[in-house]
Amino acid sequence: MGLFGLSLKDMRKMEARGDVKSLTNVLKQKKDLQLRMKSIDALEQIGDKRTIEPLINALKDNNHVIRWRAAQILGKIGNKRAVEALIAALKDENEVVREHATCALGKLHDKRATEPLIDVLLTGSEYIREEAVRALGEIGDKRAAEPLINALRDQSEYVREEAGDALVKVDDKKTVGVLINALKDSNEYVRRKASEALGEIGNKNSVPNLIAALRDVDLEVRKKAIEALGKIEDRRAVEPLMQSLRDVFPDIREEAAESLVRIGEPSVEYLIQTLKEEDWDIRWRSAMALEKIGEPSVGPLIDALRDCNEYVREDITRIFVNIGEPAVVSLVYALRDNNEFVRDGAADALVRIGDTVVGPLIKALKDKNDIFRKGATDVLGKIEEEMIRKDLDKSQ
Repeated sequence: MGLFGLSLKDMRKMEARGDVKSLTNVLKQKKDLQLRMKSIDALEQIGDKRTIEPLINALKDNNHVIRWRAAQILGKIGNKRAVEALIAALKDENEVVREHATCALGKLHDKRATEPLIDVLLTGSEYIREEAVRALGEIGDKRAAEPLINALRDQSEYVREEAGDALVKVDDKKTVGVLINALKDSNEYVRRKASEALGEIGNKNSVPNLIAALRDVDLEVRKKAIEALGKIEDRRAVEPLMQSLRDVFPDIREEAAESLVRIGEPSVEYLIQTLKEEDWDIRWRSAMALEKIGEPSVGPLIDALRDCNEYVREDITRIFVNIGEPAVVSLVYALRDNNEFVRDGAADALVRIGDTVVGPLIKALKDKNDIFRKGATDVLGKIEEEMIRKDLDKSQ
């Protein structure tokens, strides 16, 4: 069949039978752009290894639309035979072709493209620099670490944002070192993104430097450093984060509390101590954090009932109630404690938690310890009284 006189129906048939050779011949002809576009669309749909060479050849087509579609499709197919041709396309006279070639190289994840993409990052337009940064992140070559740090200073906010995300993917010891050094950069945006990236990478070698960043003059840098320390979950960060919990800025306090929750059990004793502070906001944030930490908080909170004032004991009781079922077993056993404040606090919390505590309390009635049995009996009685009161309220 000759090329002239072909219909769109003929093109669909070629695609359906996977006729790469005929589609390639259509693509090579120069007169009917509509048919040529249909042929390259069909090659995309077929998408097997037979289509690679025709698409590579199409990167040199006279029509820029054919060239950028070829680059786009080669990226989608992901065959590394196309790497060298796509690298060459980075120098295409048309910007759209260069942009799609840059994007395609990222999808191929081949380190041969690293240096050419770094060159593009230095010389390309905003859109191409953005694609280059994204592609370098996808490739993940450690050689890209320093150029990506430099990209955090780019005049384009989109390039800067992509550079921060890309650095997380270039997870290498050298990358961590570069990011640690970037925490001292004169540009606050660089310091922010460095903190964020270190948190995502999670390398504990960065903890001392992130702790130092908690004193940064820039509020956002401090927030990102706090968030990063929470993600790394290293107990060395607990005391510095407790200082951040006392910061004058509510946003900093909030981030610090969330990070202390993420670190978990190592934070508990420090948070309990702040329940005694005069600043109600700190007490409230600490109480919320202890509730979120949950069961690991219960034992230390029970111990804290021994030597605190009635207001703190009330706060602790509320925390137990909000923790709920995970606290029940420990609270029931606290009824046998020799300390009256511990027993009273545990009993009060159990009554407020309600009927979910009944089973463990009934088991406690069989214990040989007189104090334990009496405590369990008293709590069961108060729970019953509370249930009767609620029923009466409903009937009125």
